[in-house]
Amino acid sequence: MRPLPARAALIAVTCLVAGSAPAASQDYYADIRPILVENCVRCHSDDGIAWSMEDAESAYERSARIARAVSNQQMPPWLAEPGHQDYVGDLSLDEATLAVVRDWAAADFPKGDPRPDPAPPMMHHAAFAPDLSLDVLPDDGYLPDQSASDEYRCFIVDWSADESGYVTGFRAVPGNRNVAHHVVVHAVDPAMVDRFRELDAEEDGAGYRCFGGALPDRLGDRAVRAAYEERYPDGVRELDRSNFWLAHWAPGMDGHVFPEGTGIRVEPGTGLVVQMHYYSSTAPGEKDVDTRLDFMVAETVERPAFHLAQTRGDWLASKRSGTMVIPSGTKQTFEMADDLGNLVGYIAYLTQVPQDRIQALEIHSANLHMHSFGHSGEITLTHDTGRVETLLSVPRWDLGWQRDFTFTAPKLIDREALEGTRLGVRCTFENDTDDTVYGGYGSMEEMCFNFSYIAVQEAPATDPPTEGRK
Repeated sequence: MRPLPARAALIAVTCLVAGSAPAASQDYYADIRPILVENCVRCHSDDGIAWSMEDAESAYERSARIARAVSNQQMPPWLAEPGHQDYVGDLSLDEATLAVVRDWAAADFPKGDPRPDPAPPMMHHAAFAPDLSLDVLPDDGYLPDQSASDEYRCFIVDWSADESGYVTGFRAVPGNRNVAHHVVVHAVDPAMVDRFRELDAEEDGAGYRCFGGALPDRLGDRAVRAAYEERYPDGVRELDRSNFWLAHWAPGMDGHVFPEGTGIRVEPGTGLVVQMHYYSSTAPGEKDVDTRLDFMVAETVERPAFHLAQTRGDWLASKRSGTMVIPSGTKQTFEMADDLGNLVGYIAYLTQVPQDRIQALEIHSANLHMHSFGHSGEITLTHDTGRVETLLSVPRWDLGWQRDFTFTAPKLIDREALEGTRLGVRCTFENDTDDTVYGGYGSMEEMCFNFSYIAVQEAPATDPPTEGRK
């Protein structure tokens, strides 16, 4: 079987756009060092996520590694294919900068004369300043299941705000990135939090196993489910309908400020079910400690929003359903789409905007998610006119770098056009092992997801209901 993806991506070079132009010849101190300082050192620092470039001489010793990563466009870690959409915070390098680095490498990395570093640039993106931080784990942390290659574990956290509010930004800070693969935060209706806590208390150890989302895995057992529903008739359905996808984190993502004027509503008394996906085999014996969630919060917003998580449920049980099967030595493509007109009731529930006052939707982002056999993928918007727009194309998937690709201008869909407008995801997988790969929740199984952040434009309360809509 293919080994799990190495964390080496996190110590590769992370550069942003530089404005240098090729010269007749380049050397490290005159031409390359300014690029690193201006665009790389904010992550490659003594306190950053990767090896430090702060010492110029030490960074020069890695010249070949730097040039190779940049020239091959593996770094910066920007997976979106150009030419489809303009994205906020685009990290991709322009051709002029690539030419500087390639010419330097072709000349065998001339060093030049040492000189003082230029001043680092001012950052122009919105700063992440949390209003609320919540600890996820017990004080002594959590040791992932050592008998399994990966584990999904859910922990219940109280939302501590006393008033209704809106989440306007999110950051997950895993305590041990050697074992934490991703984080999903589900918000639970206040009336159902005690039910989740009851299920949590019935399982040994901290938290509970939860491969399928916020609900405990054991409810998938017929006998366990029957016993639970003897206490709470229709109880599993009630649990499932009482939570929604609030936020997420995966490698490559950092603090994310939601588009201005938007936010996701959270009520006082809400419970957060924090699903941690652990890769215990990558760091045997290592605990996760001090994982926390950071939130930016506002009392009100102009346009309430939600995260739409798109996939097919039967893909995640493909050993049984046979719906996502990737035979050895093959490349397979799978796709699905949602008609936005069919989601109006769900959108009204999440945002608390009455259906007859949903005036338009703003699609702000796309986020492709696969596992280690991912090859490429696309997120598309098919308008009610039949026009197909590519929101995100990832021609070379990399599990180590994932993010929300936020559009510089949202896609606006009027209420009258929702029916017949389809948001879709297509994933291509390549299986180069001797074993069949199935869709599922495990790290050596596959997923095909899109996550889009969508805001609602609400008609004034005095407007009459939209004709023909409920």
